Amino acid sequence: MECFIDLENLSGQPSFAPPGHSGTLNHHLAHQGNGARHLAVWHGCIEPGGEAHEHLHPETDQAFYVLAGECLFRLGRDDHRLGPGNFVFVPQGVDHRILSTGTESLRLLVIMAPMPQETAPTE
Repeated sequence: MECFIDLENLSGQPSFAPPGHSGTLNHHLAHQGNGARHLAVWHGCIEPGGEAHEHLHPETDQAFYVLAGECLFRLGRDDHRLGPGNFVFVPQGVDHRILSTGTESLRLLVIMAPMPQETAPTE
């Protein structure tokens, strides 16, 4: 069970490109394969100009912490410019969209609870 992960070296971590996103690659950090049962944590990377198209999660709360890069984050009907050190909480059922606007890739910690089953790694 791998519980300590170096965010600068994610090559061994299971990854996925989520549907409804462009230019995005997520790596699983906390997942069923390493013992998580109720919480999912990913490292998300969205290349400049890439985006998570507007969507919502009807049964899952989601939070984002910006590690690097810049984005335009739409929460409901409001747009917010975010950069490193910013945190946003998205309650279940609230529309949101992320557009990577910087010159470097947007890097995020993505936290979801309860764990969405459709994104569990198939290890």
